[in-house]
Order: sequence, then structure tokens, then C-alpha cells
Amino acid sequence: MNAFRSAGLSLGRFPPGARGMMTDVPGVLVGHCTIVHGEGEGAVRTGVTAILPPGDPYAEPLPAGAFVLHGHGKAAGLWQLLHLGELETPIFLTNTLAVPRCADALLTWTLARHPEARSVNPVVLECNDGYLSAIETRPVAEDDALAALGSAGEEFAEGCVGAGTGMVAFGFKSGIGTASRVVGPFAVGALALPNMGRQEDFVPPPGREVGRAAGHAREQATGGSLVVVLATDAPLLPAQLARLARRMALGAARTGAPATAGSGDFFVAFSTGWRILRGTERIQVGFIADRSQTMGDLYRAVAEATAEAIYSALLAATPLIGRDGRGVPPLSPRRTT
Repeated sequence: MNAFRSAGLSLGRFPPGARGMMTDVPGVLVGHCTIVHGEGEGAVRTGVTAILPPGDPYAEPLPAGAFVLHGHGKAAGLWQLLHLGELETPIFLTNTLAVPRCADALLTWTLARHPEARSVNPVVLECNDGYLSAIETRPVAEDDALAALGSAGEEFAEGCVGAGTGMVAFGFKSGIGTASRVVGPFAVGALALPNMGRQEDFVPPPGREVGRAAGHAREQATGGSLVVVLATDAPLLPAQLARLARRMALGAARTGAPATAGSGDFFVAFSTGWRILRGTERIQVGFIADRSQTMGDLYRAVAEATAEAIYSALLAATPLIGRDGRGVPPLSPRRTT
């Protein structure tokens, strides 16, 4: 179970899945490669997190949608995903300057399986971990990204691992967080990389309070970013998935995410409920009606899972000393009821 549920907390109307993780969506796997070495000015605290959808995403792309709340980010692959509504590679999360190398890794991974491919759209999302990590040394290599893919499984760690290793949110140590919801026969799973907000922005999770003196005013208080990726097995069209992505922003707002002028706030959603077979002229699938109760429930469940995943990233994070001896305290909330 995720860190949020393990702390005895609950949020929202819909129940979590069996793990309380993104991998409650059948077939979805998550893996990390964590890179920690050095001290002082050259300390490296970074990594890569890989989200691997089921099947062969290049031969059988998945329907996908996205929403950009604020675009001060360096994501790769979003334009084609937004235009065609297709995801044809795994998704990587990493630091800002590692996006090209992670994109190269997705090209390597795809071409090894499809040497005939002449166009591939790798999707890589990022947040900047330069406060705690020597990001300018560009420590992430293609092999690190491939290692994250190779480690992908149904069970995976939260907190200071993978892309979350050097992240800070709301003045507290952050990391990778995850959550899930069950809506009728369908599962919704979210994975969050929070790296934004000041201490005064933070809205604590229900049933907890946070001492305002405990936080840390990081130097990059006006910047920071947030990435959330959502998977579901509900058979949704790309436009419907884009609307789910907008609801992810509502979930982020519940935690106090500020979407500042220097932020990159990216929300991506994909469905495993049907596939877009490459070269197919017609596809027949039983979709969910836009005005149905199920669609309304999915909207609510997505907002709940997003908020919980952000909280879980903070609750799972552990103390870490980064570049120049900088340290950021973890969130240690106490129960109020």
C-alpha cells in the first residue's frame, strides 16, 4: 500500500485498488533507476522513473490525452500525443537536462523491437532537481534510463527514488508518489512527481496538521514543477482522456499546488482499455458515454488519486543531503483527530 494509506489516511469517495498504486491498472509496470553519488558542490541526487504500459506500445499504440496547466517545462513528445491522441512508447520521468538522453533511450528500446521504424515519438517529462543535485553535470546516461525500464514491476518504491530523488515540494523533501481508485469495473492509477510550492501554499491531508516552522524555504521558491501521469483500463477516447487530465489539475489544487509563472505543470493520461493498431483503418470499441454517471465518477476519482499521489510522495520521502550540504526536511505530520 502507498505511504498515504500506510499512514492511516484516507481521502475522497472512491476506494483505492489492492495496492493503492498506479499498477492497480492491470498490465502497467513502474521502475526506477536512482543515481546518488558525490558530496559538496558536485553531489548528484537524481534518477529516472519509467512507466511501462502493457503490450507493444509501438505496434499497438494506446489512446492518450494531456493537459498543460503551465508550460514552463521541457517535455518531449507531448505535441504528437496531443494531436494524434496516441502513446507509442513507455513514459520516462527525469530531471530537466536529462530529457534528451532519456528520449534516446526510448528510441533505442523501440528500434530494438522494431528496426523497421522510421518515426518514433518518445514521451519524457521532467522536473528540475538542481537545488539538491548537480544537474549541470548531466549524470543521467541512456543506460540509466534503460535500467529503469528493466526494473519495472507491479511493486515499486515511493519517495526519494528514481526521478523523485532530488525533488522538493512545499518546502519539504518530495519524491515519487502514487495512488489508485476503483470505479465500478475500472481502475485508475496515478503517479506524481511534485517539485513545486512554498510552505505557505501547502494544504495538509485530511486528518493531519503540519508545523509551519518545520518546512524549508528553498531558494527556487518562485519556480518548481509538477508532473502527474494517469493510467486507466476504462475504454476512453483521446478527448475523454484529455478531460481526465484536466481533472488531475483539480486534484493538484487540493494540495495547494500553485502553478506559478516559472512552473511546468504537465498532466498525461492513457488508457489500456483498447489499442490503436498501427495501420488499421477502422476500430470498433464500446466506449463510455460522455454524459454517463461512469464518466462523472471517473472525473472525481482522478482528482482524488492525483491529490493522494502528491501527498504520498511527501509522506514517503526521507531525509537527504544534497549539493553544497543542502538538506530539506521530510513531512512529518501529526494526527489532529
